[in-house]
This record gives sequence, C-alpha cells and structure tokens, in this order.
Amino acid sequence: MKTATVREFRDRATRFLKDEEPIIVTRHGKIVGFFLPATGGALPLEIKKDLLYTLTNEIRSTMKERGATEEALLADFEKTRKTRRRR
Repeated sequence: MKTATVREFRDRATRFLKDEEPIIVTRHGKIVGFFLPATGGALPLEIKKDLLYTLTNEIRSTMKERGATEEALLADFEKTRKTRRRR
C-alpha cells in the first residue's frame, strides 16, 4: 500500500488513478483518507449505503454546527439555481 500527501495525491492524481494499489492519503502526517481502486464497473450496494449514511451524517453535523435549517438550505439552493439560469 502506497502513502501520499494530499498535495502529492492532487498533483499526481492521474498516475495514482491508473495504479491498482490502494493509497493512504495523509495531511501533516495524519491519515485523512484512502484511495481504493475500483475493480469493477459498479459499486456494491453496501458501499453505496455506507457512503450515503456517511454523507448524510456529515451534512447533518455541519448544519447543526452552523445553526442552519433545512428550509434555509433549500432556499439557498433555489436562489443559486435561479441565479445560474440567468447567466
């Protein structure tokens, strides 16, 4: 298993994405993520569920920390969507 800093991973992403070996990504010596090459065309359902749950929990946590409500978030999305259409 290879190790790369965030900067190395960013700068050499194309090369790393071609490799078949997993990569540990670090920032200031601490692990911040893993890159696991996909071996097939589709993600297994369990991995999809885990990703969805992780993302949902992160969004919920961030909203709570910032005191944001679902209504305010949806209003912000709608405002952004309307602004992008005008361009």
